Amino acid sequence: MQTISFSTPTNYLYKLKHLIGMKKRFWVVVQQIIRKADIILEVLDARMDELTRIKSIEEYARNHNKPLILVINKADIVSKNTIENIKQKYHGKDYLLFSSKLKNNINDIIGLIKSKVKHEKAKVAVVGYPNTGKSSLINVLSKGGKVRVSLESGFTKGLQLIRGKGDLMLFDTPGIVPFQQRDEIRLGLVSGISPQKLSDADIVAFELIKIFKENNPKALEEAYSINPEIELEEFLIELAKKWNMFLKNAVPDERRAAIQLLTDWHNGKIRV
Repeated sequence: MQTISFSTPTNYLYKLKHLIGMKKRFWVVVQQIIRKADIILEVLDARMDELTRIKSIEEYARNHNKPLILVINKADIVSKNTIENIKQKYHGKDYLLFSSKLKNNINDIIGLIKSKVKHEKAKVAVVGYPNTGKSSLINVLSKGGKVRVSLESGFTKGLQLIRGKGDLMLFDTPGIVPFQQRDEIRLGLVSGISPQKLSDADIVAFELIKIFKENNPKALEEAYSINPEIELEEFLIELAKKWNMFLKNAVPDERRAAIQLLTDWHNGKIRV
């Protein structure tokens, strides 16, 4: 019996078509939920608010006359400067800063929903990238029908409708990653994939260091006692030395350093 590996062109194409088919079916379900919902909550990561906005969802909601509220989560793990920038950027728009960890101002979210949807038992669609805190927000809003939470992308499966506080009915959708935007750098930065699973963790780390250099270089220096003005690769090398991460012949292990740096970022130990 002949064994055909997944490395053959035929099986590779089959696998690719299967993934594309899954993504198309997924979008059909998400669009159905948005059409059925009375209002949309889009959950963003305060550290990367623009990167975690899904413009195609916002446009689809707008085209179907669905009010949309931006819930900017993880406000507890960003700097005061970032908070002020967010407030200025979204001034006059329907948004709320939130922390699913601290569970703050949940009544403000319910109140804003009620101001947009007047009838009782409003159907609310909660959408967002994986690991922005979408399921955690639903847990806080729910009366008892809890959604399990995982750090891994793709954990939420299927669709659920949960009775929420204030007579809300909450649709849950799987974490959304727009097909055309499913690149490793973006997913690595927004915690959509574990750092250990990145094929090029150092490249993602370079992008993260660049963001800190442009927005908050002092945070890197305070966290690691390394001059943030040095070259990107040099910064990783210095981190590897600091953490005693070496390959053979005492060569600094940049990949391990990159993974640790990204892990610190995902866990909120460094704040942009």
